[in-house]
Amino acid sequence: MIRSLPADATMYEAILENVSASTVKTAISYYGRKYSFDRVLRWIDTLADNLSAEFGIKKGDTVTLCMPNSPAALITFYAANKLGAAVNLVHPFLPPEKLRESAKATGSRLLLIYDLYQCGRFDFGLPTLVSDSSYFMGLAAKGYYKLTNRPTAFGYIPFEKYLKDRKNPHTSPQKFGDEEPAVYLASGGTTGEPKIIAHNNLVFNVLCCKAEEFLSEPIGNYRALYNVLPIFHGFGLCINMHMCMLMRRVNIMCIKFNAKMSARQIVKEKANILTGVPTMYLKLLGEKAFTQADLSAIKDVYVGGDRTPQPLIDEFNEMLRRQGSSARMYEGYGLTETVTVCLVNTRRHCRENSIGYPLSGTEVMITKDGKKLPAGEVGEIWLHSDQFMLGYLHEEGAPFAEYGGKKWLKTGDYGWLDEDGFLYFKQRIKNMIKVSGVPVYPSEIEAAAQEAPGVKKVCAVGIPDPVKGQAVRLFVECAQGADRAKVEAEIRELCRRKLIVYAQPKEILFEDRLPVNLIGKIDRKVLEARGQENFELH
Repeated sequence: MIRSLPADATMYEAILENVSASTVKTAISYYGRKYSFDRVLRWIDTLADNLSAEFGIKKGDTVTLCMPNSPAALITFYAANKLGAAVNLVHPFLPPEKLRESAKATGSRLLLIYDLYQCGRFDFGLPTLVSDSSYFMGLAAKGYYKLTNRPTAFGYIPFEKYLKDRKNPHTSPQKFGDEEPAVYLASGGTTGEPKIIAHNNLVFNVLCCKAEEFLSEPIGNYRALYNVLPIFHGFGLCINMHMCMLMRRVNIMCIKFNAKMSARQIVKEKANILTGVPTMYLKLLGEKAFTQADLSAIKDVYVGGDRTPQPLIDEFNEMLRRQGSSARMYEGYGLTETVTVCLVNTRRHCRENSIGYPLSGTEVMITKDGKKLPAGEVGEIWLHSDQFMLGYLHEEGAPFAEYGGKKWLKTGDYGWLDEDGFLYFKQRIKNMIKVSGVPVYPSEIEAAAQEAPGVKKVCAVGIPDPVKGQAVRLFVECAQGADRAKVEAEIRELCRRKLIVYAQPKEILFEDRLPVNLIGKIDRKVLEARGQENFELH
């Protein structure tokens, strides 16, 4: 059982508090090497001392992590938290220009990247550490990694040297105020426009302490969680990384999902909990090392990030039954504004086609024009929760409303509730595309494409993709006389340099004139409807 925590406990203090009665000694399993909780906590304290002494990191500062799941990322996260510094977590594929913008926006004083980050010798304008992703691996994995990968980040300060002991440790845990950010996460907001969300320590600790509400068995029956969801995502950071540290269970870390390798890891390490996006589970179904193995250790399987087709859930559940697992795949719903999941199907509360039942501290209301709708009617989903963000960074106001004496988050999603309180998803109001569960923002794609010479108008939309859920189709209207082949080449190069890989257009289609609505704006709905028709994988 996770102990209840003081309301002012930091995440660092929380992982010290919950030494519990767990007999599990391993904190991290990472490609052939295992590290105990004692060792990981020593590294955290040592790094905190060194970040303070060498870089002057202190309470109120910000540290940016551009990292995949790795021991280095976990250690740095808690070391910064101990010092009272906020941590800005960004996608490890974010282009260097965008990473510099994010670090600047959050007032970061230090940046941590990894050896395979595609930046060359880019100047980020602040002290930059680089982690060797193979440093914590076992010998065989380290050798394979070195043979198959060449570093792409050069000239930065080696991170791992700061894990060595200092003679005179002097840092002590710092407290955060209730309104002081501890974490910054990127989000599409409730409108689909990219924003940076600020969270305090409390909401992460609160959500982790709800573990027994969604786990199928008592915590004592669990030993390990397979951690493939990235830490820049609220679920990966909170439910995977932080909850493992609080529960004192093994965090089986995965830098990047590879179906063949992941299948072997899950089976060999006897993972009890799987979390992922629909694409991951679809690919696992194609691996005999997984579908023909003994899966009796798996107790819970959670899927999120995008709507999951019911046939995929049914097929995965049947495979689990066949291979001896009592687990079933459960969908959940949440937003970065609520850290992550605040409704989820569980063994106790489950309904087919639903996206979940509220966790404690969360209420759901369906509204239209600011008025509450009865069960069965479709409207905008509003949430009241104890997991709310502090707000959007550098923005006044937030998507909150008062109703019935309570504060509600207007999610920008359509759905409906049944008589028993289960939520059903209808569609997104917000303008956002989900590629392999990763939010992609049309406005950013359009801004990059608009820089290409000869481009007059552009519009990015999502189109169905049987593997990724959605892919990006970019509609382009050229200036008169422009060479479309050259324009396309320019757009693709700009998108490659400026956008995350998931946002790269799958298709670029040229139109003589893009459709506009009655007020002269590009009619996105017409193009989105066109994007649903005759999509073929090339």
